[in-house]
Amino acid sequence: MSAINIFIDGTWLLVQCAAGQTLANTTEKPNTRFPLDFQKLNAALLEFVQNNGGACDHVGSCYIACSIFELPPDFDDWPSHYLDLTTENIEKTKRSVYARGAFVKDALTVGYSSDAVFRPPIKDYIVRKLATRTYQEKQVDTTVVALLVRSAITQPHDFHILVTGDSDILPAVKTAYPEYTKNVVIATTHPDELKASHRQTSFSYLDFDFRVPPFYFQDHADKLIGGKFVYKCGECGKVFTRLNEISKKARPYCINHRPPGS
Repeated sequence: MSAINIFIDGTWLLVQCAAGQTLANTTEKPNTRFPLDFQKLNAALLEFVQNNGGACDHVGSCYIACSIFELPPDFDDWPSHYLDLTTENIEKTKRSVYARGAFVKDALTVGYSSDAVFRPPIKDYIVRKLATRTYQEKQVDTTVVALLVRSAITQPHDFHILVTGDSDILPAVKTAYPEYTKNVVIATTHPDELKASHRQTSFSYLDFDFRVPPFYFQDHADKLIGGKFVYKCGECGKVFTRLNEISKKARPYCINHRPPGS
C-alpha cells in the first residue's frame, strides 16, 4: 500500500508554533510556544489522509527544511565592529538560532532527514534583516520545491504532504500536480486566519482540485501538542495538557475557566 511523504517548511512551521501565533493561540497559554510533537504530527497526517479516502498505511520519507545559522566565536563583539548592530540584535539572533536548532532536533529525533537542513554562516546583513523580520530563506523554499517534485515524479502513487503557508511554493505544486500525481496534500493554516497574508496564501491553495482536502493545523491542535494527557476545555475549547489525568467523570477546564476551588 502507498505511503505518505512529508515535506516541511521548517522556518514557517516554527513561526506558527511561536508565542502568539497560530498554534499557540489554540491553547490555554497563547503567550507560550506550542510544544509540537513531530511523532504525533506524522500520525495525525496519516490518519487525516486515510479518513479522506487515501489508500495509505505508513509514513515514508520525511524532510524538514530549515536554516540554522553558524555563529562565529566573536559574535558577541559584533556591535563594536558594526555600529548599527546592538547587543539586543545579537541576543535576539542567538535566541532564534537556538530555537531553530531545538525545533529541527525534535524532528530529526523521530526520523526526519537532515538533507534539507542548512547551516550557513551568519552575516551582518542577515542579523539586520532578522531584527526587522524581513529575512527570506530562498534556499529553504527551493529545497522543499525540489524534494516535492522529485517525490511526485518517482512515487506518483504515494501521497505527498506539503507543510507550508508560503505562497512562493505554489509553482512547485503546479509542477507536480496534476501532471505527475494528484496525490498532493497541503497542510497549512486555515483561511479564516486573522492575518491577511495567511488568508491569501490559504485561499491560493484552495484553487487546486486535490483528492484530499487541506489539513488545517488549527483543527488538529489537540492531536499535535506534546504531552501525555491532552484535553480541550469544556468551556472555551482551548487545548491544554496535564501531568496527571483528569477524572473521566469530571469536565476538563483550562486554567482560564477552572471552577473556583478546583
